[in-house]
Amino acid sequence: MLLLIACDTDAAPTYDNQLEIRGMVLEVNARDISQIESFRLSGEDGSEYIFTTKDFIGFSPSHLVEHQVQGHSVLVKYINDHGILVALELTD
Repeated sequence: MLLLIACDTDAAPTYDNQLEIRGMVLEVNARDISQIESFRLSGEDGSEYIFTTKDFIGFSPSHLVEHQVQGHSVLVKYINDHGILVALELTD
C-alpha cells in the first residue's frame, strides 16, 4: 500500500473564526515597501474598521493605495483577536 501526503505550503492558513468584509480603503500605513502595517476601511454598511497585519496579506502598500485612489473596493479576510482586527488576506 502506498500512501501519499501532499502539503501546499503556499496556502493561507484557515481559521474557524475567520470573517470577511468588503469596503473602501480610507488609509494605509506601510511597515516597509512590501508589507502593510495597518489600514482603515469603510465597510459597505458605512462602519469604519481598522485592521492590523502580521505578515504579507496579498497586496503591497502601493497596490492598496491604488485601490484607495481609484475608489475600488477590496475584500478583507480577517480574524478578531480579542478586539484587534487582524487582516489575513486581501483580494480585489
